[in-house]
Amino acid sequence: TVQKLGELQGMYCKYGQTAAGFTNTLGEKWIIELRKLENKVPPRSFECIRETIESETGLKMEDIFETIDPEPLGSASIGQVHMAVLKEKAAGTANSKKVAVKVQYPEAQALFQGDMKTIRSMCEYLAPEQLVILDAIEKQNATELDYTNEEANLRTIHKNMKQHGFLPQQVVVPKPIPLPLAPSKPPSTRVLVMELIPGQKLIDGIHDY
Repeated sequence: TVQKLGELQGMYCKYGQTAAGFTNTLGEKWIIELRKLENKVPPRSFECIRETIESETGLKMEDIFETIDPEPLGSASIGQVHMAVLKEKAAGTANSKKVAVKVQYPEAQALFQGDMKTIRSMCEYLAPEQLVILDAIEKQNATELDYTNEEANLRTIHKNMKQHGFLPQQVVVPKPIPLPLAPSKPPSTRVLVMELIPGQKLIDGIHDY
């Protein structure tokens, strides 16, 4: 069931998210259920989120945020997003202190690698022609698991949309906000902070348009 895919998370949840886009193949009821995997996967405890943020930054969470909502805005296959308010010092030159904090689950990478190993083993015997596709999926997943790539993409898209006159009249792109770090800490690959932009899900907006 779709609920079981959400509980398994990892690649199985990812496949369910992909299937949600097969609107010309699957029935409406299946699409509605599968779309729950986009942001309604069973979330992790707030203590887990705290541990990840503090491990990645080397700082206490209270030193970074004035407040952070323990209830996630959404949760998916590799992490969840929380609304927070940055402390004045942490906000820097950001237009607003209200932000979205995207936090990756501690075992997300190991879970994906384990899932891919299992799926690859099955394909070697049953569908070897699919191995090429699996290689591409593994490369894509490696990119998604490193949030510094997503941060760089946000900056690039924001710059391009502004340069070509689409932003802010037609398009709004959240700006990533540098995460405060202890002196010895490298940039975090598992926590991403960005401007919080109110509105509906992107895919819902596209459908409405």
